[in-house]
Amino acid sequence: MRSAPSDMITPYADLPDEVLQKVLGRTAEVAEAVKNLFTAIREQGPAMRDSLLNARLIRRYSDLPGCPESPTVAAVDGGAALEKSMGTDTALAVAVGIEGLSDKPAVYWPGVQYASWQETVPHQGDETATLCRGVMTALELAVLRDAPHDCVLLDGAHLTPIIALSTLLSVNNETLRDHIGAIVTQYDTADALRTVMEKPSIVAVVKYDSSRDLSHSFIPDNLRGVGVGLDDKTLTRFLLEEGEYTAPQKLLLSAQSRTHWISKQIAPLTPTDAARESVRLAINDVVARVNDDKILFTYFKPHAWSPAFRLEIKQEAADDPAQLCAILTGIKEQVVSPEIREPYPQWVADRMAKSVGDALVALRTAVHYDLADSGMGEFAALFAQSYRTEEM
Repeated sequence: MRSAPSDMITPYADLPDEVLQKVLGRTAEVAEAVKNLFTAIREQGPAMRDSLLNARLIRRYSDLPGCPESPTVAAVDGGAALEKSMGTDTALAVAVGIEGLSDKPAVYWPGVQYASWQETVPHQGDETATLCRGVMTALELAVLRDAPHDCVLLDGAHLTPIIALSTLLSVNNETLRDHIGAIVTQYDTADALRTVMEKPSIVAVVKYDSSRDLSHSFIPDNLRGVGVGLDDKTLTRFLLEEGEYTAPQKLLLSAQSRTHWISKQIAPLTPTDAARESVRLAINDVVARVNDDKILFTYFKPHAWSPAFRLEIKQEAADDPAQLCAILTGIKEQVVSPEIREPYPQWVADRMAKSVGDALVALRTAVHYDLADSGMGEFAALFAQSYRTEEM
């Protein structure tokens, strides 16, 4: 076997250090780019805030009438894991619902609400992972739909479940399509999707947001800074004061946002079946609702030390001062620490749901011993061994 010339070999042990040195070598360049963006906040912040005030865009939630003292709050999140073992794939998806902190003795949920799904299927490549994520979304929607609280938090944007379900419907494998039909029928995913997109108490809390609708619509170009300027979430973090929120705006404020949503409409499926077709029609109904400006967004800064949260709310909630106040009060009361940069029940639900992979590790171990106990020890390592190298 011919070996590579010595001058072409990079020692394995030195590679991480060399990469780190290259990254750190660009420190000044990266820092300068960041400083240029934040210089606009330092120098033009007051003028930017004046632009928002002149546009009557900044409001105080304490001015809203009819605020309940402590609205009931819940959050829902999901997790999915795929064990690519030798011979088969084991897919697992869960959704968990967590009630928020409260000093009330009565609660709607006596414990953690959850829905779960597990299947062992032959290898089907990326489509199995698509199935797993789509089923997770169906479970989340089912728990969200049934939550009776004053304020129910959906992790991510309203677009998040649309993308997951749209991708789910693109699965071509016939066996996996049978699983999809069964799960969306069991949880009535079409109804759950419509309900979640219409129910005024359900609020989407967007963690990552790069939109610049507010800055490009209400702040003059000469104030925004270099390039496209800072995103809305960063701007409102610095421009809003404690207890302030921005007047709810159309989710499709910009032409780019509108085009992006319209592209989520789904053409008739081929092949089709009643269960998957019901989900396709529900997705298109939801896209039409968004295009009719029935979903709005606002940024809310509950505390001086907290970030400004991007919240997607229904038009009905924006038009009802009591409902809007319940939502904002619920967010304020559940943001309890600078170290937890999201509402408390959302943080707990995320941690619970994302630990789903640990369950698959335990399952694999149990299967290994079961095969050995049943006299198939020679197959145990083959069928119950993951493709991935385990961490020590």
